[in-house]
Amino acid sequence: MRIVTTPMCEDILKIAGLTDYEVVAVSQLVNADIAIVLSETKTQLDTIRIKLNTYQQIIESATRVSDEFNTQVDEDVISKIQVLIDENNNKKDKRKQTKIKVYSNFLSETVKDMGYTICDDDYDYVVIPDFMKEDIDDENTIIIPSHSNVTKSIIERLKERYELLEI
Repeated sequence: MRIVTTPMCEDILKIAGLTDYEVVAVSQLVNADIAIVLSETKTQLDTIRIKLNTYQQIIESATRVSDEFNTQVDEDVISKIQVLIDENNNKKDKRKQTKIKVYSNFLSETVKDMGYTICDDDYDYVVIPDFMKEDIDDENTIIIPSHSNVTKSIIERLKERYELLEI
């Protein structure tokens, strides 16, 4: 069975204990039995679509891939992610009063997971992905790196994102 994934998703396969796969660019998602890709990735292949916008989504995605291929998840990594979830959960109450306008679905999931209030009016901050920085002109804007401007390590990528959003 030929399994392909993209660089942004490879860590999930590692955490899920999968070893027999190929990492390809999105444009090369062809001639495979199955592709493991981000939920918004377009491909004609049979896919397992995953989300990687919150720590919980990392665990859920790794478990899903592990279950699909009957592999063993890396419990050490899952434990480290659980610590990050617990740390985030301990800060949620303090964040409820901060209102944020978000210009991206993937960032909305992160902002919501952090406990901030998402709104379109009377907000304290605007959160945008870096590819929109030329389109939004607001003095209280937080720009979050995306795509080729982030590390391929999913845990490090999310830690950086959560740290940038720690207001």
